[in-house]
Amino acid sequence: MILRFLFTRSEFRGTLILASGVIAVRLLMSAAGHPDIPPEEFLPEKPEEVSEQSKKKADKIEINSADSTRLLDLNGIGPVFARRIVRYREALGGFIAVGQLLEVYGMDTIRYEGFISQIYLDTSHLIKLDVNRATFKQLLAHPYLDYEQVKAVCRFRERKGKLEAPGELWAAGVLPDSLRKSLRQYLFAGQDSVQKEARGFVK
Repeated sequence: MILRFLFTRSEFRGTLILASGVIAVRLLMSAAGHPDIPPEEFLPEKPEEVSEQSKKKADKIEINSADSTRLLDLNGIGPVFARRIVRYREALGGFIAVGQLLEVYGMDTIRYEGFISQIYLDTSHLIKLDVNRATFKQLLAHPYLDYEQVKAVCRFRERKGKLEAPGELWAAGVLPDSLRKSLRQYLFAGQDSVQKEARGFVK
């Protein structure tokens, strides 16, 4: 009983009670048919670790697929701006750059900078216009084209026939170079049968 001299009487009594409790639990488990499981097995499982980058990505909003309700989670965006963003996105065919949100009616840099860190962009949702099949009305509905430009495109199609690539519209001077960067990614020439088409549009 060397241990008896290493503890005070109260400490020794407490140690005996604790040891008795552990032995009693193990005896009960053995009687119930449980194997002798190490104490650490009774601890709750640790939750899987999620990387900080994954958590940040999960918290962000993808602006080409989010509906107006989801957009309400953005700082400074209420129902009016949420609807405007969705309407403008649909008119464009999707955003190709987050900076296009500054083109939404009434959007200013202060509001924009308030939520820019909360969003990200997936351009796989982009819906393109078929320059060979889109109607006058469909072309005119795009925010980057005006009435005279659409007329010029339609006249060029009638005169030339099927376009091989949208770039012909700029090569022939039908559209101004100032539109090339902003509009080019929204157009395709419809000979590509692999793409899914609908009313002159493709996704």
